[in-house]
Amino acid sequence: MRLNHPLTNRGYAQSIRSSTALILAVVILIGLGSACASPELTSQVNDLNEQVETLENEVTELQETVTRLSYNTASGGGVNLKLMPDPESGEPTVPLEEVFSFDRNHAICRVDTNTQAFKMPTHEMGEVVVEPHQFFMSMVATSIEQYEVTSEPDGSQRVLMRGGLDCATEVGQANLTLGSRTAAEHATYRIEAVDGGIGGGEAGDSFAFTVFFDPDEAPVNYAIFGPEFTFTGQMVTGEITIVDPNR
Repeated sequence: MRLNHPLTNRGYAQSIRSSTALILAVVILIGLGSACASPELTSQVNDLNEQVETLENEVTELQETVTRLSYNTASGGGVNLKLMPDPESGEPTVPLEEVFSFDRNHAICRVDTNTQAFKMPTHEMGEVVVEPHQFFMSMVATSIEQYEVTSEPDGSQRVLMRGGLDCATEVGQANLTLGSRTAAEHATYRIEAVDGGIGGGEAGDSFAFTVFFDPDEAPVNYAIFGPEFTFTGQMVTGEITIVDPNR
């Protein structure tokens, strides 16, 4: 759901333009008044100067409000569905749901469990078969160092986020469990979210969480996913809302 704030960025821009035009008109009047000064005109000029100062303060306050509103211009959440290889056929037919949520101050992506067994290619162990209810993955951003909103030529809005995160992964096999649900490892990430319009994934919304694992800082996740892995899929539920503050 999109909520239209009564003070939109366009409204602020119109207010600022109107105030600027009025300031220019007042400056012209001040110039004319200075050319033929009299006590009465001097008083009028002083009044106009006070009005100009008041308008300038209002413009500054409006600009500060626009800046504050632009701090969180992108948010969303939902479920990405990906199809994992079947243990027998190898065909991508086993559903795996990734839940995600993000805004200016947080970002998470997690898989709580797998209802069916699936085959998983890993970076250092080859292909492994993950038994039912034996897969868990949680990524939680610990810092947001870059946050950039842009408008695309097709009319969609995009946000790019970068920073650091904690990632906990557990993969259970028949006789071995790799990783942990509670012991998180540090990594860095890049998030790209797209707002294609109201309607979620069917309207073109998407969410991709790319993580960069260092073998020293994140040996478990590096062994499973490799140096770089993108967690994404078909967005089947949820909504992403992005407003470009520069438009």
